[in-house]
Amino acid sequence: MTAPPLNDIVQLSLAARASADDAPMDPRAKTAKARLRDLATSEPGTGVADRNALERCANVATSAPFFLCGRDVLRRAAAEKQRRIERDWRDRGLGLHSTRVDDSLPPMDHEKMRRLGWALVGVGVAAAAYHLAPRSKRALRTTLRRVDYTAIALASMAASDAYGDAVGARAARASVVPRRGSTIVRLHRVVTDATVAASVKFPLLVSAAHCALSEAAFYRGARGEGCNDDRLRAAAWRKHAACAGAAGFFFVAEEVWPDFPLLHAAWHVTGAAAMRTGTTCAFGEHVPASPG
Repeated sequence: MTAPPLNDIVQLSLAARASADDAPMDPRAKTAKARLRDLATSEPGTGVADRNALERCANVATSAPFFLCGRDVLRRAAAEKQRRIERDWRDRGLGLHSTRVDDSLPPMDHEKMRRLGWALVGVGVAAAAYHLAPRSKRALRTTLRRVDYTAIALASMAASDAYGDAVGARAARASVVPRRGSTIVRLHRVVTDATVAASVKFPLLVSAAHCALSEAAFYRGARGEGCNDDRLRAAAWRKHAACAGAAGFFFVAEEVWPDFPLLHAAWHVTGAAAMRTGTTCAFGEHVPASPG
């Protein structure tokens, strides 16, 4: 009895190793605990979404609300910039401002609002690109899912900055304008740069931290800090709390019950609704600037 050729033994060994390595790549083969652990350790993988054409179409379609949220914030930023310009013209006595400059609205940083608007648009782009990628391209889907999570982390960072500034969470720092190159400015830049760097490696942790900061800003806005429409913001905060709770539930439920249909699409819708209602908590209702 002759032994099998060494080449055949090597080929069989490599084939067995390849099949063993490929098996864990299917996220559905893992337990719910393992999938949640991968998310917490920033190893999102390919994800369990887009099982069929219906889910893929639903996930792509429900990426659109993030574009709408971004457009709303960009419009608010443009209106705030116009109000700031008209206030400046009025204060200088140039006579070029609108006759109806609204001084009841607290001044907000339109640059931070603009960054948030474009960040939300980026979330919509990243989500649509991920869901359009074919499931057979595992490496591509893994990369795009990480890009999607990184976009969410960067948007959450922009959100906590814009919302916190709008409701006066940085009032102590804003009351004294630091000189350029001061310790406060340098520290803020270091924290920002570190957060951006961490967004690539640990997007879920960064998102969770900045979402907590945003929630604190939403709550302060709902209490009427720095605004004159208390009841409106309180109602918006109640809606926001319901939407945010539903979004968190659907985010976890997708990993726990991967075979249940349209959970990811439900997360898209409730997440975008939480952003929209949170924007009202922090900024108030969108009031276009008067034509000048």
